[in-house]
Amino acid sequence: MSTPEEMIENLTAQVNELQALQSVYPTELAVTDHGVLADINEYIECLDREPPRWLEYAIAIPLNGENIELLVSLPTNYPKEQPEVYARGSCLDRMQQCLLNKDLSVVIKAQETNEPCIYTLISWLQDNVETYLKASVCNQAIKRNDANTSGTEDRTAVIFSRYWIYSHHIYGKIKRRDVTNLAKENSITGFCLAGKPGIICMEGTLEDCDYCWQKIKAMNWHKILIKLMEKEEDCSNVDNMRKFTEFQEVSFPTTERHNNMGQFLKYLTDHDCQHAFKELFGIEGKFSKLPD
Repeated sequence: MSTPEEMIENLTAQVNELQALQSVYPTELAVTDHGVLADINEYIECLDREPPRWLEYAIAIPLNGENIELLVSLPTNYPKEQPEVYARGSCLDRMQQCLLNKDLSVVIKAQETNEPCIYTLISWLQDNVETYLKASVCNQAIKRNDANTSGTEDRTAVIFSRYWIYSHHIYGKIKRRDVTNLAKENSITGFCLAGKPGIICMEGTLEDCDYCWQKIKAMNWHKILIKLMEKEEDCSNVDNMRKFTEFQEVSFPTTERHNNMGQFLKYLTDHDCQHAFKELFGIEGKFSKLPD
């Protein structure tokens, strides 16, 4: 736990780094919530208030006529703690975007503690992203060729799956938005439990769930892992297997952004998924029902 003085030092470093980036990318950089930035500046001036929320922003980095967007989410103690970042671009296919973020996470872990590193990450992207772009173009050409030559081949049997993913917390607005958008774009139903702890449930075809998991895992979390994976082989109708009709964000906050586990268990029970509670937390869940 950082002292108030250390927190001020860290937040000051965040603001100074942001201002330096804004001078280089005046139109490409967009702060997600300027209210958070105002809260940070006020906290630096006066300690007698609640610690601010995480600073988040996005930078559209121009690279050879294409844009790679770097999404940045900074813990309150950054640069003492590692940032959470994610790179994406319409010019990258699924595989190359996953590989890019996997390699980017390695670069982040190699950075020196207490030193701001976002500009270093941008420089690394500028120096290395061309490799992923070329591989992406090559992969797309191979897929088009395969599609033209395999029209008479039998389709692979569909496997239904449901992923139960545990995270230490899910706070960042950008990350929460991207998880929801990713699920909806890939016909995934389920939910994202925002707060602490954070839970993501994804259900759909095994291919779609695994693709989404690879992208989510690459978003550089404090802690994230699959606690339970349910599968149904040779599924004739994926929609009949779903417990949820859509993908949505839910939360059951108490104080300090923690979730109420009793309310969460009731939510699972309402969707006939109460069995997952023990798998996620290692204990049997119980809640008191209200009288009729």
